Amino acid sequence: MQDLQAPPAVDRIQKGALLASGLGVLLCAFGWFSNPDQFYRSWLLGFLFWTSVAIGCLSITLIHNLTGGLWGLVIRRLLEAGARTLPYCAVLFLPVAFGLSHLYRWARPDVVAADPLALLQEHPHRAV
Repeated sequence: MQDLQAPPAVDRIQKGALLASGLGVLLCAFGWFSNPDQFYRSWLLGFLFWTSVAIGCLSITLIHNLTGGLWGLVIRRLLEAGARTLPYCAVLFLPVAFGLSHLYRWARPDVVAADPLALLQEHPHRAV
């Protein structure tokens, strides 16, 4: 029977990654408190980038499963691992959902109410 435990070097890498992620969370909290508008813009960019990577992995995996052949056999496990991050991307969407008013003008009722063009688009038969 083979021992399927990871080598000790992997434990050190995991501890370093946990420390780096804790530092990242602290930096995100600092950015949120110091400049929420920039934080939400930066979060949206990062969210879109990593979600597109996960969706790309899923797309290539599905194309390989659909077409068959040996062309994707070497990278199949890597692509499947990338596609398995999609549930995490769904959780990482929550700050975007809560920060819509920081990201988009149309998500602020006071701005929409003061814009005559928005009112005109909502009620096209009404004169402004």
